[in-house]
Amino acid sequence: MCGIVGYSGDKKALPILLEGLKSLEYRGYDSAGISLKTQNGIQTIKTKGKIIDLITLITESKIDTSATVGIGHTRWATHGMPNTKNAHPHTTENVALVHNGIIENYREIEAFLKSKGFKKQTDTDTETIAILVEFYLKEGMGFKDAFVEAVKRLKGSFAIASISETDDYIMIAKHESPLVIGVSNGETFIASDVTALIEYTNEFIFLNDGDIAIINKGDFEIFDANLNRVKRNTEKIEWSKEKAQKGGYKHFMIKEIAEEDEAVRNTIQSRIDEDGNVILDELKAETDFLKNIDRITIVACGTSYYAGLSAKPILEKYTGVKVDVEIGSEFRYYDYIYSKNNLFIAISQSGETADTKEPLKMARDKGIKTVSIVNVKESAIARISDHCIYTLAGPEISVASTKAFVSQLAVLYLLAFYIGSLKGKDTRDKAKYLLKIPSKIKEAFELTEPKTKQIAKDYHIYKNFLYLGRGLNYPIALEGALKLKEISYIHAEGYPAGEMKHGPIALIDEKTPTVIVAHSLEPLYSKSLSNCEEIKSRMGKIILISDKVSPLADETVKMPEIDYEFLPFTFVVPLQLLAYYIALFLGNDIDQPRNLAKSVTVE
Repeated sequence: MCGIVGYSGDKKALPILLEGLKSLEYRGYDSAGISLKTQNGIQTIKTKGKIIDLITLITESKIDTSATVGIGHTRWATHGMPNTKNAHPHTTENVALVHNGIIENYREIEAFLKSKGFKKQTDTDTETIAILVEFYLKEGMGFKDAFVEAVKRLKGSFAIASISETDDYIMIAKHESPLVIGVSNGETFIASDVTALIEYTNEFIFLNDGDIAIINKGDFEIFDANLNRVKRNTEKIEWSKEKAQKGGYKHFMIKEIAEEDEAVRNTIQSRIDEDGNVILDELKAETDFLKNIDRITIVACGTSYYAGLSAKPILEKYTGVKVDVEIGSEFRYYDYIYSKNNLFIAISQSGETADTKEPLKMARDKGIKTVSIVNVKESAIARISDHCIYTLAGPEISVASTKAFVSQLAVLYLLAFYIGSLKGKDTRDKAKYLLKIPSKIKEAFELTEPKTKQIAKDYHIYKNFLYLGRGLNYPIALEGALKLKEISYIHAEGYPAGEMKHGPIALIDEKTPTVIVAHSLEPLYSKSLSNCEEIKSRMGKIILISDKVSPLADETVKMPEIDYEFLPFTFVVPLQLLAYYIALFLGNDIDQPRNLAKSVTVE
């Protein structure tokens, strides 16, 4: 997730770009940069770090501040480390370009460009777009046609803005990444979202996937994917700047739940090719080792621990080795017996979690091969590990983790299929199915949000909840209970459904609702229904999360169809929503719940 801003008008572009980038910094803060179309061509300044570092650099520069056309970018790194070289805008002889998203086929494009004598200077996928536009310019095309031809070749998700040495307009394109046009008298703005523009206009055009547009001062033209000129509706938005930063949502948490499809898409799409082969360049040097691993140890805390538990059956099935999932704060204080070919995996959203970092150091000191799964570049855990696979969820602002969970899960599934393929299993069909998961997450969000809100309104008065699940749904029940505790302050217990009769059944009465998570294709689905019978006979209320409706349930959140092995990605969504709306009806501080911190860096 990155932030894009652009301006074309009669005013000085630089202050507008910088203010826009400040507003978008929550979308990325690894590096930042701007390009201005001046009388002397394109001038670009970019740097590693935050917007304040960019402003300092600009203040010390001799950039032409009179320019009235420009683009800017604040980065959350995907391809390439966060440094000045990899910062946007990317430039060629005639083009400057910024991009949000991931280009799946950039290696193919890079090889094509190399065959034509063009060479990259950075480690990013974005630079290949800029060079591709440059290639078409060298072929004799004008800027507009060169940009269009380049976009036609792209596969993946992208929001792109570009300027050229010879023209005064901005070219933009959108596919599966956010991009809006802001309109005002004599000037036109572009941005990743309205946050960057709310100070300057309240009229916006939300582009469709496949749209390409030409931005020229107070004028613009929009073309659809077939290059037909189209008219998109202008919407008037009366938001405050704070609300705009949240995309119109009341809290960051609900916004981040709504972004889960994008988080998973960004995490997986460049790591699975068209044939279903998983590409993990981060582990390319360990091919021989991974073929021979005989045990996997996952260490994490909180939500990351539940991501590990959720993926454990998938990892065991496709790698054929034993998988241990351990709580970091416990693991660090006992002597763990490693095997000869043990793979140690540390999971942490922030990459700074102390209770996960210390076990990682212990494993490293024993000579065990380590891999981390984190969301923050150059974090401590990433640096300590032998190898790091970054989730690409973008910044997560709300303390209660949501999109980090599904993106961690996505990496663990990628690992399962990747190691499985190295050990001789054909996992391509499963990897291809994983590519469908973002759209299924989006479907689950849209389908279940109204129902969970209604249930929350009716049930927020209860003081205790029981969460039950079997198989793959057991860790999801644990995560659902954790979310409710974190932000509603309601006591909630998560259990394997089969354990209910071994103690928790004593808690059940008319004042303790039970949330049962069940999939009709799970091996023990009939036993989950038996649990419902046991609860009803004790006057308990049942909230059922399932792809099938049961008359035993007082309320059912009907889930869209999904392959059983992939259900954690979608079945967690209504549990997150239920916790959110219960906390909302209780009037709690959802994004910053009491006693909790986003990154736990102390013991």
